[in-house]
Amino acid sequence: MDPIISAKNLDFVYNKGKDNEYHALIDISLDIYPEEFVIVFGPSGCGKSTLLNVLAGLEMPDSGNIFVFNKDLTKMSKKDFAMYHRSEVGMIYQQYNLITSLSVLDNVALPQMFVNVRKGRRNRWSKKLLERFGILQQAKKIPTELSGGQQQRIGIARAIVNNPKIVLADEPVGNLDSVSAENVLSILKELNENEKKTIIMVTHNPENLYLGDRIIYMKDGIITKEVLNKDKHKNKKRIPTDVKSPTAEISDLMRAYHGLSPEQINILILPYKAKIFAYHFITSKNMEETKIFEEVIQRRLLGTISQDEFFDILNRSALENGVGFDKRTAEKILRRVNRVIRMAYFIYEERRQKKNEKGEHEKITKEEKVEKLSSYLLKTCYNDYYEHLSDAQRNLIKEAVGDRLDGNIQKSDFFKFLDKPFKEGGVGLNYKTAKSITEELELILILGFGIVKMDDQDEFEKQMKEIEKKKDKSAESEMEENNNNFKDVDNNLNKKENNFSSLQDAMMVEQEREEEMKNK
Repeated sequence: MDPIISAKNLDFVYNKGKDNEYHALIDISLDIYPEEFVIVFGPSGCGKSTLLNVLAGLEMPDSGNIFVFNKDLTKMSKKDFAMYHRSEVGMIYQQYNLITSLSVLDNVALPQMFVNVRKGRRNRWSKKLLERFGILQQAKKIPTELSGGQQQRIGIARAIVNNPKIVLADEPVGNLDSVSAENVLSILKELNENEKKTIIMVTHNPENLYLGDRIIYMKDGIITKEVLNKDKHKNKKRIPTDVKSPTAEISDLMRAYHGLSPEQINILILPYKAKIFAYHFITSKNMEETKIFEEVIQRRLLGTISQDEFFDILNRSALENGVGFDKRTAEKILRRVNRVIRMAYFIYEERRQKKNEKGEHEKITKEEKVEKLSSYLLKTCYNDYYEHLSDAQRNLIKEAVGDRLDGNIQKSDFFKFLDKPFKEGGVGLNYKTAKSITEELELILILGFGIVKMDDQDEFEKQMKEIEKKKDKSAESEMEENNNNFKDVDNNLNKKENNFSSLQDAMMVEQEREEEMKNK
């Protein structure tokens, strides 16, 4: 596995040429690998914080090179640096560095402004992070009203709000009591182990060294030794070609986090959903282009990037931080991504969003879902030949799709049934087509998992106030209907069972609510 950070012969001098010249870094070379938790350890003044600042691009070395995701920081343009700081790296400081004139919520949401995320969406996402770290109730306060431990948790939320791959922590627990310090360290450990973020932490406290996969010891500006606790990157090199597909990885995660709500699991598995898209659409791109594609897919799934922006990044050359598809291919992928997202929403809906003549939301039957999904799969994966299938084969495919939706059969059984000869009771598709349909169906099922959106409490309260102003009977009945819908949403979101019906109910009611809010 290639390193994501590679420093070569770094030298850094403070006050160069002056009487108080100080050589902070001397011929530093090191590699950081994906998903590692690296601790830089040493006494005060040894150069560890300077090294972290150089890795962050906040300081430029006097000599040497530093490559992050195969890009040389010493040769980056201002635009590239801005993109690097916005999306690739998050910083956690010992002194918190929060803006005291802003509320806690605004401090966390601030980085999202620079990637053009709308206010309502960035506030919802920031609230989710604050809730995750146990400080949502402090959202409207200013940072100075909170304890040191709470301020540092705000700093962590701000550091990861744009979902960076790398988190740099400069003495994050240096100003905290033991209880708060343990809390912060457990959060960093969770980010590394569960969300697979690469963590580089600076500390002078030997009690924190147990967290690291690798410990880098520094003294007087040089690296004196390295200690390996967990050889993550080398272990990954030993994995043969039977590596699990992204689809299988997500399935494992869904089982592992069975006790969490669908929305919580969705946040955890969002990077893996992006991997599935890359696994589907990219076969001839290098690692850097694939990484950009995964990141832009995550933003598309979160709704933080428009369709035009999405197309622009797909079509932009790799030299301009794009994926490098030609216009025709980019348009094709854009259409495919939109189609699969729409299908995922449809499968998890319970009722139609549009009301019928009686003012009711008609229920979407299982038969309709199976019919539409089966047609989609055949046209997408078997477009040139599906019309030649017999009615019996089509019915067998619909039967298998229905069983997969209900969870009666697993992915492997579904594939075997499609691949099995017709004379032996199977559908009789060829291996390639059976595999393509199976993977496409898994993509839809996993993409749809947990796509229930968070309630916007401010919009809810605003709508309720507007309804209360209406005095006619029709308005009162409408308010009663809306209240019932909101109760349904809350009931569904509070369920911990990760089955299809609970997700479908939650999605249906939530999307009905949003549609009615827009109409008003």
